[in-house]
Amino acid sequence: MLTAFSVGQVWQYQTRDHEPDSRITIVRIDADDKEFGNIIHIYISDVDIPNEDAPQGKTTYIGHMPYDEGALELCVTKKEADLTELPDYEDGYQLWKSAFDQSQAGIFDVPVCEAIKFVQQSI
Repeated sequence: MLTAFSVGQVWQYQTRDHEPDSRITIVRIDADDKEFGNIIHIYISDVDIPNEDAPQGKTTYIGHMPYDEGALELCVTKKEADLTELPDYEDGYQLWKSAFDQSQAGIFDVPVCEAIKFVQQSI
């Protein structure tokens, strides 16, 4: 299935109010999954998630989130750049992929700002 996304793209998206500089980078695309179609894997930069275990007391990026393509399309607002060097996402992807292959993990299909809230609540 064709997709509007490609690896390395950096997108502006509908951010949370206090994170206007946050961006999404497409780090991987798993095409044509039998259940979900194209799974778009994203890295989110410049988030502000309180985390007493993190440097400076906050988490500033989310290294990996698997996303439903249609849900992600509704969130992005403007393509900003194309990177040739990707941020580090592999460890998070491998953890997710192992759980996904055992039907113990899924993908996000809510607005990205809502998914970030979910991550914040789980920290």
